[in-house]
Amino acid sequence: MANPTGTDESRSIFAGIESMGRRRRGLIGLIGANPLEVKLQAIVSPTEGVIDGRPVKLFGTNNYLGLTFDPDIQAAAIRAIREEGVGTTASRVASGNLPGHFKLEAELAAFVHKQTALVFSTGFQANLGTIAGLCAAGDVVVVDEDCHASIYDALKLTAARKIKFRHNDVGDLKRVLGGIAEPMSRVLVVVESVYSSAGDLAPLAEIAAFKEAAGCNLMVDEAHSLGMYGAQGEGLAAELGLIDKVDVMTGTFSKSFGLIGGFAASNHPDFFCLRYTARPFMFTAAPPPSIMAAARVSLAKIAAAGDRRARLWHNAGRLRAGFKALGVRVLDVRSPVVSAFFDDLTECYQVWSRLLAAGFYANLLMPPASSHGGCIIRFSVCSEHRGEDIEALLAALGAILGDVAEREKTEGERQVHFSPLGVVVPENARPAAAKPSPVP
Repeated sequence: MANPTGTDESRSIFAGIESMGRRRRGLIGLIGANPLEVKLQAIVSPTEGVIDGRPVKLFGTNNYLGLTFDPDIQAAAIRAIREEGVGTTASRVASGNLPGHFKLEAELAAFVHKQTALVFSTGFQANLGTIAGLCAAGDVVVVDEDCHASIYDALKLTAARKIKFRHNDVGDLKRVLGGIAEPMSRVLVVVESVYSSAGDLAPLAEIAAFKEAAGCNLMVDEAHSLGMYGAQGEGLAAELGLIDKVDVMTGTFSKSFGLIGGFAASNHPDFFCLRYTARPFMFTAAPPPSIMAAARVSLAKIAAAGDRRARLWHNAGRLRAGFKALGVRVLDVRSPVVSAFFDDLTECYQVWSRLLAAGFYANLLMPPASSHGGCIIRFSVCSEHRGEDIEALLAALGAILGDVAEREKTEGERQVHFSPLGVVVPENARPAAAKPSPVP
């Protein structure tokens, strides 16, 4: 007898994770490790750690300015714990509103040249709460297709109409905006200044100019640009002289700040009231005093971090040039994210796995999470990387690329397929060569 509800009774609530389990086992079988389960057993410094019992150089932490071990930031966090306790135990609209929150918000607003800033518990929640808290039925949110998951999840929380435009394509943005019947005052265009997957930069000058002409609103997520761009690290919009054309800015403390948390900022006179419309703000415990105290010191350090920024850009340029010399495809941009692109997915997996075995950790990004198609090994550069760290990485990569290419000639191509949920690796696709031991 047919099921009157039209549902599949053979499917359980665990079917989704069971499907991912099959893909996980296939991936481990292919490269000997799951890139989503790498466990740092110890952090020795901003650029050094221990994985699977082996020392590694860290090239995948987003710790751009190396502030995670700064003694002044550590001291501020420790002092706040002793004086104010380890947690807030309440949201910002209840008893979780402490002096450190307001002090940091005032200092952040001044730093990014906005009238008001609002601190969230995470950067993810900053995007989630800001978009969902601002936009409602009758509004339109126009989003770059490569925007972060936090932005796309925010779209699920709002009744506003949602439209994507092609990544960094101002012409397509114009086409989309030209087809919108709603008043432009009710349209919010959302982009990132630096996209985390490929490390490419948004054409902010063109987008801002068109935004001004169209009369819509612009939100820029500066998560991967704060600390690096601008005279004091205020972000890419500030460096380009566009800060007054950005209606809403969001950012995170989990990159150049070396902490956790996020914020949104704007010149709108009532932006303070976002705290009453943003559910991820209202119904989440407030960040603890230690994070607020540490973030204030970190912010001051970032503003004065000219030498660190200079070292960061030198390191990023050296790594990018070295990749090009090895024939690795990279984008020719000024970015702290240096992503290596591979069309052959199996080659990409093997290179990532063997780099880890050689003592270098980077991020493996797989479809559909990777942008630009194919597979990406993402290297996030730190100001504290030494010249010898980068040279050793390039030497290891050169040797691995040569060995992988020779092995592919002798073993032939392997079939690796993708579904929307991840990699599917047939049993006969597993390499016969020895692999490093799986990371627990």
